[in-house]
Amino acid sequence: MIDEDIEAFISAIENTTRREILRSLILDQSYAFQISRIIGVSQQAINKQLELLERANLITSAGSVPSSYGAPRKIYRPTGFSTLIADYSRNFISVKRYDLNPTASGNGEDFENLSIHELMGRLRDTEKQIDEIMEQRGRLISRKDQIMGRINAYITEMAPDPMSRAVLAEYVDSMNPEYVARKLNIPVNVVMQIVETYLR
Repeated sequence: MIDEDIEAFISAIENTTRREILRSLILDQSYAFQISRIIGVSQQAINKQLELLERANLITSAGSVPSSYGAPRKIYRPTGFSTLIADYSRNFISVKRYDLNPTASGNGEDFENLSIHELMGRLRDTEKQIDEIMEQRGRLISRKDQIMGRINAYITEMAPDPMSRAVLAEYVDSMNPEYVARKLNIPVNVVMQIVETYLR
């Protein structure tokens, strides 16, 4: 299941220039002309990309600064921080977005008074922990893939018609009858009737 919010996020970050804009704003909030000088892209192109990023809620206005060349310059800062995880296996596709709180330290650690040497050590330790978690996640995803393969085989064997198979496949993917009903344009009670018949 891939919702509209995730589609907008993917669309916003798939462009190299937009990712460069975000990297620039992570270091320092700025305005279009300054960003165009840093990235080496015309201000007109930067303005267009900024509009797209703002519509995707990845940046927001942080006020303005006066300009000697005309109207005040709009300042942008990054927002909408998140982690995007995509799984593409033999038996399922899953894309999920998890919001991040950039001000939360996770375990109450105070990094403000650490030296650069200490911070680099903490960064290496954190990267190692993330890699270990991802390896464990990979094993779980492989297990899920095997389970989904068996479920898909059961659906093919049990469901007599294409509509029932489509309902069951979408339900197993999302576990959300309302989503399935919207996607397939059928009543929720029909979705639940099919689910109750074959999966309960």
